[in-house]
Amino acid sequence: MDVGHIISNMIGLYFFGTNIGRVFGPEFLLKLYLAGAVGGSVCFLVHKAYMAASSKGWQPWNMDPSKIPGLGASGAVNAIMLLDIFLFPKSTLYLEFIIPVPAILLGIFLIGKDVLRIIEGDSHISGAAHLGGAAVAAIAWARLRKGRF
Repeated sequence: MDVGHIISNMIGLYFFGTNIGRVFGPEFLLKLYLAGAVGGSVCFLVHKAYMAASSKGWQPWNMDPSKIPGLGASGAVNAIMLLDIFLFPKSTLYLEFIIPVPAILLGIFLIGKDVLRIIEGDSHISGAAHLGGAAVAAIAWARLRKGRF
């Protein structure tokens, strides 16, 4: 629905996916991508069901928040980006390709922005789908630390 968002996802997938693929191999990268897509979709649907249940008193001139479509692979890309950030929190990333920041700050910013999207009811980008990908990244990170992935 938003060309800028699709381009951001593709850039993130390229740079972070290349790093994850280099460290763990392409099979792991594909599994993480698919798990992130499923996690993002589940969180999107759960959030949508919650919105449908809580929007009983909605006004006819406002769009019903439960009818907002889900489109894209943001959860999958977010899983890849955040796993890379969780694994290498002290690495330097460039915000908007200009400003150097520690990876962990970018991770905090991404998660915080998605929580804010949910609170504000952003109808263009699903914070819930992004957070589903973040949850998959957190689970993968925990399993990798325990040697179970």
